[in-house]
Amino acid sequence: MKKAFKNAAAAALVLSLAFCGAVAVNAEDASTQGTNTFVDGGTEMEFWTFQELHVGFWTEMADIWNEQNPDKPINLTVTTGESHSLHSKLLVACQNGEGAPDMADIEIGYYGSFLKDGYLLPLNEVVEPYKDDVVMSRIEMYGDKEGNVYGIDFHLGASVCYYNMDIMNEAGVDPAEIVTWDDYVEAGKKVLEATGKPMCAVETADLFLPQLMLLEKGGQYVDEDGNPNIATQDHADVINYIREMINLGICEIAPGGGFHTEEWYGHLNAGDVASVAMPLWYMGRFTDYCPDLAGKMAIYEIPVWNEGDTREVLQGGTGSSVIKGTENEELAKEFLAFAKLSAEGNAYEWNILGFDPIRTELWDDPEITENPDNKFLAYFQTNPFDILKKNGTDLTAPDISGTYSATYSVLVSTTYSNAFEFSPDQDAMELLQNEQDTIIY
Repeated sequence: MKKAFKNAAAAALVLSLAFCGAVAVNAEDASTQGTNTFVDGGTEMEFWTFQELHVGFWTEMADIWNEQNPDKPINLTVTTGESHSLHSKLLVACQNGEGAPDMADIEIGYYGSFLKDGYLLPLNEVVEPYKDDVVMSRIEMYGDKEGNVYGIDFHLGASVCYYNMDIMNEAGVDPAEIVTWDDYVEAGKKVLEATGKPMCAVETADLFLPQLMLLEKGGQYVDEDGNPNIATQDHADVINYIREMINLGICEIAPGGGFHTEEWYGHLNAGDVASVAMPLWYMGRFTDYCPDLAGKMAIYEIPVWNEGDTREVLQGGTGSSVIKGTENEELAKEFLAFAKLSAEGNAYEWNILGFDPIRTELWDDPEITENPDNKFLAYFQTNPFDILKKNGTDLTAPDISGTYSATYSVLVSTTYSNAFEFSPDQDAMELLQNEQDTIIY
């Protein structure tokens, strides 16, 4: 019990970093607010988000909503703050049945807690008009076994590989020829021999690389009933594969323990690692924290276990949801769906935030995909929309139901640090069973 409590406390610090989008506001600035243009007679509504840059999105979309719906305008107040504190405050408000906002952004690591306790309203009827225009798997993952959906994400979150082409060219490696993980390892050996630099890194305080590799095997962190399911042979195989890459010198422990730390950004920007596998929303990390790599990075598909496998999975995310108990249920649902699923909303998310849109028509819109003024397109040598169009909507998403939140907390606080740093020689299945036994739910 004491160990599990310590795991959860440590994870609380990690969870505030393991999200998509911009850096969250500091804890001392936990009441930053924004509002849209006030309209006389508009319905007063409140939105909570843990992302400062999401404030601009929501207030802008409220203004567009009011222009298009003058018969039912809204006056939206958006409050943001430090991630863990805001999620905790929201959960308490939901439990008490008072003090909650009309709508909220809920980070994927926390989402299961709100979903399993029934604090969110289903959005099926407002999603229905958009279902032929968007990648539904990105919406359905915020759902239940009965087919109800409760959240809508900001982006597709398709995972890709980012390659430093200065390093790859020096090693004589063409990323386009890397298809399988075995290909990736062989390329990593060439990179290490030619440059002395590792091919990749793995986090000890987050889960992106092992989760990606596990999803490609068809594995999940929870079983069909939502119970913890980390002690599996597929998971052990993933850990052993990453361990072997570490032993070969082609994979390193990420400085700072994760891909959202100051130490890692400095390491990455200095050109000290050849590649990193992360979702497309990570483009914003490069533009924000790695100015020296502008024009040097290229985006390619992730490797797979076997040639012919689907080369795309979904990772990370934020489910925007309507909170049960709001006095403006129907209006909140309609506005939320419009903001997150309309062409206007998706264009904003790509152009301003660098999020790969879930509305597929934008993938073929040259004003989106070939805009010379877009900073994300200008930064990278390759076009991310080429990958989206090639893979289509055949995507694998994580199951975040049931005990996912509790399981996630243990994975990012002890499991991967033990697997790759503190107990790298312990039998992987034994380690995973020990870790699973600490999960409290």
